[in-house]
Amino acid sequence: MTLFLGVSANAFDLKAALLAGHAQHPVIIHFPIALFIASAVFDVLAIWRKQAVLASVAYYNLVGAAATIPLAIATGLGAWRWQLEGAALKGNLRLHLICALTSASLIFILCWMRSRLRGKSISPGRAYVAVTLLALMVILLTGHLGGILSGVETP
Repeated sequence: MTLFLGVSANAFDLKAALLAGHAQHPVIIHFPIALFIASAVFDVLAIWRKQAVLASVAYYNLVGAAATIPLAIATGLGAWRWQLEGAALKGNLRLHLICALTSASLIFILCWMRSRLRGKSISPGRAYVAVTLLALMVILLTGHLGGILSGVETP
């Protein structure tokens, strides 16, 4: 039995839940992106205002971004497998995957760098800021490619 939007009536049908009328990946991916951007903003505010509490907020936002990345990657792989029927990884799809994994790696590296500074009254150095800016640019490119793949944007 099929309900509105093509969702199966079986509550335990994982494929139907993941492929509901709206795709899960475009919804879930906003969590690590927003948390990472909030982390970068709070880092800038912490450096500008010289307040340790803002640095803590930045750190916890970064940890939240890193914690939500595995779910975003899993839903992205699920969307590729089920919605795109495991299409060949070429063109924008391959570039999106490469950029997504690069973004995830950069966020994990930043989380590691930041955790080493935790508890010390040392502000992040130039390397941290450079990796943050690089991560922001790669995330922007990844999101743009994802918009093209989903049909929201045109190439």
